[in-house]
Amino acid sequence: MSNLDYAPPAIRQTRRALIYMALIALSGIILAPFLMIVVLALSSPAEVFAWPPVLIPDNIQWQNFSDVFRVTNFGRAMFNTFVIATVSTIGIVLIDGLAGYAFAKMRFPGRTTMFLLILATLMVPVHVTIIPLFIMFRNFPLAGGNDIFGNGGFGILNSYPSMVLPFLATAYGTYLMTSFMRMLPDNLVEAARMDGAHEFAIFWKIYLPLAAPALTVIAMFNFTAVWNEFLVPLVMTSTADMKVIQTALADFSDQETVLWNLLMAAVLISILPLVLMFIVGQKHLVRGVAVGGTKG
Repeated sequence: MSNLDYAPPAIRQTRRALIYMALIALSGIILAPFLMIVVLALSSPAEVFAWPPVLIPDNIQWQNFSDVFRVTNFGRAMFNTFVIATVSTIGIVLIDGLAGYAFAKMRFPGRTTMFLLILATLMVPVHVTIIPLFIMFRNFPLAGGNDIFGNGGFGILNSYPSMVLPFLATAYGTYLMTSFMRMLPDNLVEAARMDGAHEFAIFWKIYLPLAAPALTVIAMFNFTAVWNEFLVPLVMTSTADMKVIQTALADFSDQETVLWNLLMAAVLISILPLVLMFIVGQKHLVRGVAVGGTKG
């Protein structure tokens, strides 16, 4: 114990008050940009450029939120983003879960080498693979007007698969699931095999439910990452009906002007699902991170 633990009550209370003040000041710094977004989203165009800045709009413009969907096709972009994020999250939970089970509970030649190769991809930024992925999707056989050799059309570009496939599996998710499942008892596998259960049934009925904390972390992190993804949809799509939220935000600006109030309203609408997700899943997320960190 430090000497401060034996300090008089007045000194301890002063120290506690200073810590609280520092935390409140830090919270204010973090929340200030978000509060400014709220103010701009509820302001009129004139109040956006007013000086000194308007902290409380004189006439709150609630119609800005409806104008977001009227001025642009933002509703379609939100639907596209939801589909892509949901499908990729389901895929990553299944694929990374299966990979973690295989590396942790099964024995096969080259297991360690393959696992190390997967971990090595953590050092490669995901966006470095954008151009190779674009070429692969562009030359995808028998899709988008392509022949069997991948020529003549546009492959699977401008489609959901081109934005889902890059996020169906991650090296981090595989590592986390492998580390977590290694801590689960092996006798469950042995008992299930003696009862005649096949490997997928063992994974699905026994280990997948036990790995729920780690799967929650992977699912929430992946859903957030895909929801906020910009570069992959920008490269893989070129049509208005396949835009996602992050690319659709550019519709509120052009070379001459930016509709700041509508843009900020669209930003608030776009982050609302993520806020609700973290509020609902906060306990599971904290538990998953804690358990993963303890057993990693």
